[in-house]
Amino acid sequence: MKIQIKDNLYIESDSMQFIIKEYSGKQTVGEGGKVTENYKTHGYYPDVQSCLNKIVKMKVMDSTATTLPELLEEVKGIRQYIESKVTI
Repeated sequence: MKIQIKDNLYIESDSMQFIIKEYSGKQTVGEGGKVTENYKTHGYYPDVQSCLNKIVKMKVMDSTATTLPELLEEVKGIRQYIESKVTI
């Protein structure tokens, strides 16, 4: 599974966990000419809900809100946006 959340931020999964990855847009050419995309891993999570909570926290940390009501409204908007992208 690979779900784009926004721009270069994705939730990916394997058989054991969910992973938040942020792709840089850069690529590396390895042995034999194999091209791989560079990314930063933001964490490994046991379930989708934990993954979504981390994404909300990441977005809140980038917030420019100056009052609590502004911050709460922004968090609400972030959650709604993420839920519109991911159907659990």
